Amino acid sequence: MRMTKKDVHQRFVEKLSAELEEISAAVRHSISMATDEAHRAESKYDTFSLESSYLARGQSQRVEELRFALDRLQALSVKELTRESVIQHGSLVRLESAAGNVRTLYFCPGGGGEQVAVDGVEVCIVTAASPLGKAVLGKRLGATFEIKIGRALQTFRIAGVE
Repeated sequence: MRMTKKDVHQRFVEKLSAELEEISAAVRHSISMATDEAHRAESKYDTFSLESSYLARGQSQRVEELRFALDRLQALSVKELTRESVIQHGSLVRLESAAGNVRTLYFCPGGGGEQVAVDGVEVCIVTAASPLGKAVLGKRLGATFEIKIGRALQTFRIAGVE
């Protein structure tokens, strides 16, 4: 079976939804640990409640990031593109490096860096704010571009667009 953009989109929605549920439960647990009377500090060296509150704050920030990414992903139109279409949010793009390595990217306004495997293919969300997103958005199938990764300048060709 061939991977479709709809499959990729759905897999990212499922992954972010599951992660949001998991982190939300962890936040609730951390908050209860921070506020539970049984964990009240018994001395100035007992910092369990304080550490739990810091953990809850960090987890709450991750919840907000996930909500933002999930909202943007769910609002994204999964429409079919033609061979002449420019790469835009919602595009599924296959890049080929000069060395022949292939990367599959899904362009979305949120969730940059999230990854899923669909039919054995690793797909990564890329946002317009990332250097790679800036280099690719607006280009068409067959275009080549260079981007600095680390200290090396690498050349890629857009080998597929959906």
